[in-house]
Amino acid sequence: MTLVVIKLGNKVYNGEEGDEEYELLRFLNAIMYPHKDNFMATVLEYIEYSDNETLWKGVTDVSTIEEIKYEGMREELTEELTKELTKELTKELTKELTKELTEELTKELTEDLTKESIRVMISDNLEEMIPGERIIAKLQKYFDLTKEKAEEYYKEFAEAVS
Repeated sequence: MTLVVIKLGNKVYNGEEGDEEYELLRFLNAIMYPHKDNFMATVLEYIEYSDNETLWKGVTDVSTIEEIKYEGMREELTEELTKELTKELTKELTKELTKELTEELTKELTEDLTKESIRVMISDNLEEMIPGERIIAKLQKYFDLTKEKAEEYYKEFAEAVS
C-alpha cells in the first residue's frame, strides 16, 4: 500500500466548528499534518468501517499515517530479513558441519588406516620370523609410537596371527 500526503501549506487550520466547510478543512488539516498527536482521533471520525471488525482492529492498532505506511513495510522487511538470515545461517551451519564432519571422518580414516598398516607390518614381520622386540622397535620408529603402545599393538595382532 502506498500513501501520499500532499501538504498545501505550512499553517495549521484553526477554524471553529460552524465555519463554512469546517469538517472538510478539519479532515484535510489532519491529513496534511499526520505527525500531530490528534491525527488518528480526527481521521477516525470520518471513516466508516461498517461491520468489518478486522479493518477496524487493524486501523485502531495504528496511530499515525506513518505507522499505517510502515506497517506493511515492516511485515515485508521482517519477512525479507528472516529469509536472508535463514539463508546466511544455513550457509554458515552447512560450512561448519561440513568442516566438523570432514575433520571427524579424516581422523577416523587415518586411525583405521594406521591400525591396518600396523597389523599388516606385524603380520609380515612375523611371517619373516623377525623377533618381537625388533618388530616393536620398528613400530616405534615408523609409526611414532611409545614403547607401551607398540607393545599393545604387537600383542593384539600377534595373537591374531598365531
